[in-house]
Amino acid sequence: MTARLMFVALRVRDLDAAAAFYRDAFGVSLEDPSEAGVFSGDSTNVRLEVVPEVEHATQNVEIGLLVDNLDKSHHRAVAAGAVVLREPSGGSSGRTSAYRDLDGNIVMLAERSRPVRVAGVDMAGGGWAVVVLEGDRVVDAFRCETFADALLVDAEFIGVDIPIGIPVEGTRPADVATRSFVGPRSSSVFTTPIRPVLEAPTYAEARRIATALTGKSLSAQAYALAKRILEVDEYAHRDERVIEVHPEASFRELATRPLESKHRIQGLAERRALLQEAGIELPASVPRVAEPDLLDATAVAWTARRYARGEAVPLPDGHKERIGAVWR
Repeated sequence: MTARLMFVALRVRDLDAAAAFYRDAFGVSLEDPSEAGVFSGDSTNVRLEVVPEVEHATQNVEIGLLVDNLDKSHHRAVAAGAVVLREPSGGSSGRTSAYRDLDGNIVMLAERSRPVRVAGVDMAGGGWAVVVLEGDRVVDAFRCETFADALLVDAEFIGVDIPIGIPVEGTRPADVATRSFVGPRSSSVFTTPIRPVLEAPTYAEARRIATALTGKSLSAQAYALAKRILEVDEYAHRDERVIEVHPEASFRELATRPLESKHRIQGLAERRALLQEAGIELPASVPRVAEPDLLDATAVAWTARRYARGEAVPLPDGHKERIGAVWR
């Protein structure tokens, strides 16, 4: 018969004070605040036992508590008077911190590990399609009306299919490199207008400025995106989670070959199959989100996950900054 640990005893000088400390510092409450209080962990009880007044009630005793947010738990412990022995830090077994309680016992906090959580955002008609990935699972997928709404998601990084890093003159190297990378799908890569054109108050003025500064006019479709490009660029410079991702570059990275157009049934099926082969569990559909937008947003999320893991590659090659590159 295998023995099973029943409890760990912490000897304390003042049961009430110790109980209040563990409640305030670590969020654990006694189940039986009587002669010997007990609070339960996942598999083992911790018992507080009153002993006569001594300088150190217990020595060489250490307990570990599992928490969801180590930084938040650390601030709570410090505010409650816990003596910090080790600040929150990472290691081979994850992020941990350590403290001394009122009676000399050592309490270690360990953060629960969870799969990386990222989001992909793609324009969907007049709104935005958002897909949130946690590991390989799509844990949320929805349509929202503003990019500000999309930024409310709980995600370490957020990829978005819109230019970030607007040129003042000339052509963005990222656009040139992405167009070359996707090959036959190069027509899907938007050439980012220069900032003076995007900031023009009317389409007629934008065309005049574009012709004067670049020698080329501007399509109505490109000018219609001006407000969104300026908005996302501003958010991206303030929010370090935001990166630029082009779905076709992501799918090209996944497939390692050119794909059929997403405007064909075969192209959509090919893209869904690629995501599933990558281990992503896709929903069959999402309310108010068309299939192409769902697949694009998911591909953007896939690259955002690669970025979070340090695996994403910039276009153009060798680009070092978060902004100014299309990540794949």
